[in-house]
Amino acid sequence: MQEKRQAPRIETDLKFISCSSGISTDSRITDMSTTGAFIETSEPLPIDAELDLHLQLPGDSDIVSIDARVVWEKSVCCAAAAGMGVQFTNILPKHHEKLTVFIEQNYQPGNGREQAPV
Repeated sequence: MQEKRQAPRIETDLKFISCSSGISTDSRITDMSTTGAFIETSEPLPIDAELDLHLQLPGDSDIVSIDARVVWEKSVCCAAAAGMGVQFTNILPKHHEKLTVFIEQNYQPGNGREQAPV
């Protein structure tokens, strides 16, 4: 199966500082790129639901704010890890730069996704 993603992805274990959509506080981002992420959660939101994510990247004191939209979801009955794929729809340029640097520092071509420090 050919990879459809255009941006490099890394594995992460980032928790939210807050999220206005009402996702459970035990939810976490386990896979991320500069254009989207996978959020592991026992209660995925419906497709097209909008999220306002606030998170802190390792080693950075700033809170990164990202607007996103759910583009796919999977329930626990269909997968080992339930969750949803989100596409980033709006991010401030300074936060996009921080996210880009974080991903570039933790991505190693040829190894697929790399584990980012938490």
